[in-house]
Amino acid sequence: MADGLSVILSDPAVKSVFVNVFGGITACDSVADGIVQALETVRLTRPLVVRLDGNAAARGRAILDDRAHPLVHQATTMDSAARQAAQLAISA
Repeated sequence: MADGLSVILSDPAVKSVFVNVFGGITACDSVADGIVQALETVRLTRPLVVRLDGNAAARGRAILDDRAHPLVHQATTMDSAARQAAQLAISA
C-alpha cells in the first residue's frame, strides 16, 4: 500500500485518491491495516477516499476511524465514494 500511494501521490496531476475494496479473499481489515501502516511512512498530501465492503468491512472501517487521519475519508457505497473523491479533487 505504501509503495502504491507513493507512486500515485508523486504525480502532481492527482488531486485525490480513491481506494475501493470488495473484500472477498482479501479481508477489508487487512486492507485498512495496510493503509494505516502506509500512513506511517507516506506523507499523505491529498485526500484519500476509502470504500470497504465485504469480508471484515466493519472492522476495517473501525481501524480507519481509530486512526482518524484528517485526509482519509470513508464512504459506504462505490458511487458515493467516487462522488466524494471527485468533489475533493475539485476543491483541492
